[in-house]
Amino acid sequence: MEKRNKNLKNMINPLFYRSTPADVWTGRNDGTDLAVQRWHQRIIRIDLQAENVSLPPAGDQGIALIGFSCDEGVRRNGGRTGAKDGPAHFRKASCNLPVHLTEDAVFLDLGDIICTDQNMEEAQLSLAQTVAFALSNGYQPFVIGGGHEVAYGHYTGIKNHVKPAESIGIINFDAHFDLREPNENGTNSGTGFLQIARDCQSDGKPFRYLPVGIQQNSNTKYLFDTASNLKVNYIPAEGFMVSRAEEIRIQLEEFITGSTHIYLTICMDVFSSSFAPGVSAAAFSGLIPDAFFFSCLQTVLASGKVISMDIAECNPVYDQDQRTAKLAAALAFRMINP
Repeated sequence: MEKRNKNLKNMINPLFYRSTPADVWTGRNDGTDLAVQRWHQRIIRIDLQAENVSLPPAGDQGIALIGFSCDEGVRRNGGRTGAKDGPAHFRKASCNLPVHLTEDAVFLDLGDIICTDQNMEEAQLSLAQTVAFALSNGYQPFVIGGGHEVAYGHYTGIKNHVKPAESIGIINFDAHFDLREPNENGTNSGTGFLQIARDCQSDGKPFRYLPVGIQQNSNTKYLFDTASNLKVNYIPAEGFMVSRAEEIRIQLEEFITGSTHIYLTICMDVFSSSFAPGVSAAAFSGLIPDAFFFSCLQTVLASGKVISMDIAECNPVYDQDQRTAKLAAALAFRMINP
């Protein structure tokens, strides 16, 4: 393990990494007993650039929080920047969440991958290396963005870890397909899943992608045609309702059954702006984070196939009353404690 840790330090460009400061994880303290602990008391900060760094054994559950402090893809895509501060925004909202992990579970904060000199590709590469490293040490990565360009780096890290014969299914709660062609600025926050599709084609593997919450008024006809050409089934926002609960559950379960592993990603702009105003592309309508939504999320989590997770597009610049950050924290709490 120590050799792997040393190699990771040598692989990640130090200009694209920042450890989490000690004063970030602070909050209410009701005592040290397991029953009254909060996240700020339980989380262990790891500096991946420290000499002779090593990760503790993952225990019966290992969670590795990784920040992706980058919104260069959003800038290239013409969106509202500010999501690069999403990881800090999320940590602040999560400090006082109660611990419902077992005593043997280990919860790490591996710091942030940052984007320097608008070099999004190097940031994505560093994220991929960190994700693969966490997985190789028995931890389930939980990545907080940042723009949804997080998806390409995150997926690449998972792909680099799993066995060649294993398949990765992607479930993306999102208002957008993110199947755009690169524009004059190159790849961006809207191209990630098309990049993954093309990588799958090059690798001779199926592209397994299920977007949930797609809005017709947020995607051009070209994007719907692209999804059709790639044989991508999707669940539209207008069809995401309790009256279709059984149909949606079956669609989710059938998709999961066909995959060895599930990469779960949630873009905060999938929700109505009344619940998540702090995003790069707000929409007046969208999914509601109610009991039905969480039951669908639970269907994915209960499969036992989720290998890695992320939350994207948490933008503090436009967040009102910390609503988006608090919702992201609530999502993370459920995803870590299914």
